[in-house]
Amino acid sequence: MSGIRTGRPSDTGRRYLPDEDFLSPPLSLTVSPAAPEAGSTVTLTATLTNTTGITLRDTAFHLTVNGTGKPVLVGSLAPGTTTTRRRRTTLSEDAEGEIAFTAHAIFDVDRNSSDCVHSSTSILLPSRSLAGAFDNAGIASDEPPTVADIDGSGSSLSAQALASVGLTPGAVVTHDGIDFTWPDVEAGAKDNVVASGQTVLLSGTGSRLAFLGTSTWGEGKGVGTVVYVDGSEQTFSVAVPDWYGANGSAAVVAPYRHISTGRDDTPVSLFTFDATLVEGKELRSVVLPNVSDGLQSAVPALHVFAMTVA
Repeated sequence: MSGIRTGRPSDTGRRYLPDEDFLSPPLSLTVSPAAPEAGSTVTLTATLTNTTGITLRDTAFHLTVNGTGKPVLVGSLAPGTTTTRRRRTTLSEDAEGEIAFTAHAIFDVDRNSSDCVHSSTSILLPSRSLAGAFDNAGIASDEPPTVADIDGSGSSLSAQALASVGLTPGAVVTHDGIDFTWPDVEAGAKDNVVASGQTVLLSGTGSRLAFLGTSTWGEGKGVGTVVYVDGSEQTFSVAVPDWYGANGSAAVVAPYRHISTGRDDTPVSLFTFDATLVEGKELRSVVLPNVSDGLQSAVPALHVFAMTVA
């Protein structure tokens, strides 16, 4: 809450008493449909109930989508009354990732001061590509130094160590007959997605959906889902080893890494893992395994750098 409260008479004819009158009038916000797709129309509905003992004067609503919206004047709202405002908006055809919706209600509480309440919610649209889902920077440069954090404690892969084993930005790495394209980004930029149940759109057919990544703080275990164009689904399980050390099952081993205090000459490993597909079926999307709720220190996390249908 914010605002200046002076105690001047309100337009109800009585003094405004902050401790008695103003207990944050509730503002609710809903979005319909609850799970829209890119290009679809959504309706935001905001409802404000005046639970205070004074009239809220010159009330205005702001209903925003990713911070964009125009104010709508409501007027005075007497004690005990409720008002609702709606906004219809069409999501862009290329919308992806998190879409944030916010409702602000702003009002005068007396002649010289105002206050506000707000409510927010969000939806998570499918990412149009794996790169669109990237939410973590896991690769840092040795020189000039850049900042990245792959494990929540300031550790990172080294761009130079990766380059020494063929993983330069945009490079193709082949393992077990499958080609992966390494993220084509600069060191310090977002280059992987921490698997938390995100949906990524796919296309094509094949026998395997293969991933290139690694885990931090232990084995990254979880269950994902492949979704086909015909609406059918199949689940798959992953168990990806921790990145620390030169693992004999690794697809790539980098000779050293960064930790919060500088270079650490412990090798680190990247792995491939996959889901078996129904051959001939057209793919629509994949729901990544929900291994962790984002990146947290001392909590196992699965990092996906590349994905391909083979």
